[in-house]
Amino acid sequence: MLQYKTQELLNGILENNRIIVQHIYDRNFQSIRKFIEKFGGSKDDALDVFQDGIIVIYEQLKSGDVKQINNFQGYLFSICKFKWFNILRDGKFSEITNIELEDILPSDEYEQISERWGEVMIKEERVKVYFNCFMELTSKCQQMIRYVAHGLDIEDIATEMNFSSVTYTYRKRQLCLNKLIELVKQRLNQINGISYDTK
Repeated sequence: MLQYKTQELLNGILENNRIIVQHIYDRNFQSIRKFIEKFGGSKDDALDVFQDGIIVIYEQLKSGDVKQINNFQGYLFSICKFKWFNILRDGKFSEITNIELEDILPSDEYEQISERWGEVMIKEERVKVYFNCFMELTSKCQQMIRYVAHGLDIEDIATEMNFSSVTYTYRKRQLCLNKLIELVKQRLNQINGISYDTK
């Protein structure tokens, strides 16, 4: 397959060169599609995000707001990742991803996690970490945390989830929150090498 240098790819986008844009699609779309499908999207979602990514680069080039790009493939993929996580946060998964940890975690646990959260995690990573951890929970825990995040008290949660008692509901809520806390800490450890006590 014909290879293009990064500057040739950028010029092709700026000039709307169909051959080069098709080349970019052929070389990059499948990896973007796999990533988006992994995080709950579809092929159509991936196509929309890919097209948006090309438009972002075009607008950056047009305005002169493009810094040195050494790896075009990585640059486009990063843009598409960021676009998709914004969609997850603000769109179809907003009830999951638009929840701040401080809204649902006990204050001492939140302080422990957030001690270095802000200084080491950009917004994209915050969304990704939370979404990944949330999706690893059981469906019942996911529903429980949605109710907690939306401000339902323990009696209402018991009613909504058809639990037999408030005591059981409280214990279940704590188990779900503790599991989420543990997963977030583990993920932060993996990403940043931060030592947290997850016991």
